[in-house]
Amino acid sequence: MVTIDQLDAYFETLSQNTQDLLPDGILDINIKTLHALHLLTDEPSPDEVQASHLLQAVESEGRITLFNERFALWIVPQVGAEPSSTIVYVATHRDDELKAELAFRTSGVHNKSKTILRLIDRFLADIQETDSLLSELEKA
Repeated sequence: MVTIDQLDAYFETLSQNTQDLLPDGILDINIKTLHALHLLTDEPSPDEVQASHLLQAVESEGRITLFNERFALWIVPQVGAEPSSTIVYVATHRDDELKAELAFRTSGVHNKSKTILRLIDRFLADIQETDSLLSELEKA
């Protein structure tokens, strides 16, 4: 299990080297993205995995760090941004090694905790599904 100090150090590296560690950059969430991810309904569907419920939270200077045995996330409100916005960085970790997976930005009307948590749930489920498929392919 990674330590809080390791998570903080990796966040600093990730936030300063986003272009290198995440070649696709930071995904801007808009109505088209929410529609494509089927997240425009008010309530999650019963089959929607809620991985965010399984994360521990630690509040740090200017951010919230969420983590469990598989994921690390950093929720960073953009202070003074107009309209208000939040960036979420997502990384996986195995054997105490962290790997950046994606980052997204919500702003304006989409910058609500409910929307951010649903996006986190969706992206973590997608990462888990991809990892499972890759694991099955490696076995074949």
